Amino acid sequence: MSGLDETAVLIFEKMVCKAWHQFVWRVSKSLCHLFRQKLGHNVPPKITDIEIVHQSCHYIVVNKRYDVLINSDSSVDEVTVQTQLRQLFPHLASQKLGHEFRFAHRLDFSTSGLLCVALHRSAAAAVAKCFVHKRVDKYYLALVRGHVSKEMLDIYLPIGNDTREEWYGIKMATPLRRYAGHCKTAHTRLLVLQKGLYDGYPATKLLLKPITGRRHQLRVHLSESGHTIVGDFTYSNRRDILPYRMFLHAYRLIVPSEFEYIDVRTDDPFSENDPRNKWVPVETIHSLTDEAFDKLKLGRKWYKNRNS
Repeated sequence: MSGLDETAVLIFEKMVCKAWHQFVWRVSKSLCHLFRQKLGHNVPPKITDIEIVHQSCHYIVVNKRYDVLINSDSSVDEVTVQTQLRQLFPHLASQKLGHEFRFAHRLDFSTSGLLCVALHRSAAAAVAKCFVHKRVDKYYLALVRGHVSKEMLDIYLPIGNDTREEWYGIKMATPLRRYAGHCKTAHTRLLVLQKGLYDGYPATKLLLKPITGRRHQLRVHLSESGHTIVGDFTYSNRRDILPYRMFLHAYRLIVPSEFEYIDVRTDDPFSENDPRNKWVPVETIHSLTDEAFDKLKLGRKWYKNRNS
């Protein structure tokens, strides 16, 4: 066999291996969703499972349900944010766009919460400018495994692709893992809201602010800190399948666009009042007040300003 033939065989074997790992991932993820649905708490999303939080002639901000894609090229994915918006606002859907709407940013499939949609080209450019100049403030709620010891914590860990064949394109990694690809700087700040129990085990409710915006940043940083998000199927290595959802939610969004100033919030989806959450707070350190958001945005500067 010539060197060229050997190279062709190696390439073919890699393609087959990659396709196999992707197939296994899709099957395992589907089985996880089916298992959660059989438990009775996770019901399949409906075309109507979307909340309009803000609407103007420039922007729409929606509260995305968990386990819903923003858009998809597959006919199998009947319920996406794109199809939900088309159902509600057929006159705003544009066939000239790749996915009919101008989504200003992204949310993972498993993450719920606030998502901004620009309604015209100039509005899209304005919000993109806000992201480039880091004027957008995004705050997330999360329920994580274990009790976080510090009241506030800055996590500085670069993030890159997980280069292992079975996880490539699915997971991200940090330089703490030998299989991490080229990594870019990443910074997350967290504030402890409550400590308590999830389904009888220690857990902490957090308010999070991603200072940078890497793929899976919050999920990776929390996992590397030893506090994986409850229900995170991917970063628990496919083990955490009992919770009805992944407990990560985009709670507040501030966009100071030149067209309008947007500052919106949702309800807290991880309240102890919802029995599906199995969350019992024992100690409250911070509430969702303006002071908590200021503290999270300013970090150490907040303490310096307070003491000066």
